[in-house]
Amino acid sequence: MITILTTTNHKNEAEKAIKSVDRLEELVSISTENTNDLNLLIVEDNCITKPLDWFDMQPPFILPKVEFTQNNLLAFVFYALGNHQKAFEYLTEDTKVYNNILAATNIQFGYEISEDLYQNISNSKHNLCVVHQYGNYENRFQLSELMQAYEDAIHSAEDIELKAFSAKHYINLLIDIQQYDKAESLAKSMLENSLLDEAGNALKVQLATAMMQQLKVPFNTEALNQISSLFEETISFYEAKDLKIQAGLLLIDASEIANYKEDFILSKDYINKAILYFKEADIPEFLGEASLRKATLLYTWSKNGQPQYYKAAINAYQDTLKVFKRDTHPDKFAEIHHNMALIYSEIPVSPEEKPMWTAFCASSFKEALAYFTREQFPYEYAMISHNYATALINFPEAKLHSNFDKANGLFNEALSVRTAENFPFERASTLINQVELYWLLNNENSEDEIEKINQMKSKLDEVKQLTTDTSMLEKVAFHEEKIESLKSVL
Repeated sequence: MITILTTTNHKNEAEKAIKSVDRLEELVSISTENTNDLNLLIVEDNCITKPLDWFDMQPPFILPKVEFTQNNLLAFVFYALGNHQKAFEYLTEDTKVYNNILAATNIQFGYEISEDLYQNISNSKHNLCVVHQYGNYENRFQLSELMQAYEDAIHSAEDIELKAFSAKHYINLLIDIQQYDKAESLAKSMLENSLLDEAGNALKVQLATAMMQQLKVPFNTEALNQISSLFEETISFYEAKDLKIQAGLLLIDASEIANYKEDFILSKDYINKAILYFKEADIPEFLGEASLRKATLLYTWSKNGQPQYYKAAINAYQDTLKVFKRDTHPDKFAEIHHNMALIYSEIPVSPEEKPMWTAFCASSFKEALAYFTREQFPYEYAMISHNYATALINFPEAKLHSNFDKANGLFNEALSVRTAENFPFERASTLINQVELYWLLNNENSEDEIEKINQMKSKLDEVKQLTTDTSMLEKVAFHEEKIESLKSVL
């Protein structure tokens, strides 16, 4: 559906144009009153305008204001309805509006943008950026050129709404290239202006996304609260406009933030609402994302004093594998197996069942490492190697190899990525877990024992240089005390 918002003096002509096409009035309403319809055309002062699209319903290509004629109106209407072929029937090829709708259509469907077409639309700095960012154009800018073009478009925009619209899509680019701090700074600076509600909401979503991508363990409480507030505000905005799919996607992220804050009840409420929205919309992939978040939530509950949820979490993860398969979604498939491996390693079971669960655990860790390789995903590779090593410490004794030796090798793999410069907190965690493993390793003689103690001491000294985290330093003190006791015996 589409709404034409017009003035009284243009209403009859607009109705006549719509009625000239059989049954088109079933898809188009004409109003002289303000409306919340998102798919909107404005007819006033003998001109047709398509408002800026803050909800990403179509390519972010700005169509120019054109003279109000029956053909121009029908072309805009069919373009807004997604029937692009029909739109061109009302236009002649030598017009400005024809070239702009053609460019927007080519961007949406990935068709090539010729040099001639590019020259006919490049007078708009914003549209030039859109072509170079999203279009299939042979002479696309290099990244640095595109960034400069966006900055020029923002600086030279005629009004604050155009500035914000160009900023929105520049922020998308910055997030895509992982310049999250720059994206956050730009979003905050644009939000200092007086903006339309739709513009402000779009920028708040981007701000929350950029801030969320910069979170690191241990989490900053103030940052978590800021992100949480942004999500609450933007979710309410989408729900008020009955945009449940957009709200559902934000609810998944909001659930994750609530989980970080250990507000598990709120996290569950968010994710259940997201699942409901995606079921109503019948979107399996989004439903899979929401179900994955719910499985992770159940797992988090299990680790926080509710062990009865371990098996429920396993069942939930296995359900998500029906959507996220190895051949269609290898990244999600590997991520799910990593989480399942952690559950298999932690679930409390009887000694008789332990070998079965450890077999499941090892299999899932191997599935995760098959995708998250050191070459392509070093951070994830180190995390999974660390977790696999930690799990191996508690495996039953193996007949053909030493689980402890294998764990030590995996810890070393993790440490080769978790350098002091790049990942100090993660490195400290791995070093402490490796020291705990060293207590279990056998030594051939007293010289080996002394060498091991020296290694442990060196690792503990390094931890003290890497972190000020209280819980970690308490573990360091515990191990140092045990080492002093053992040294006196030796």
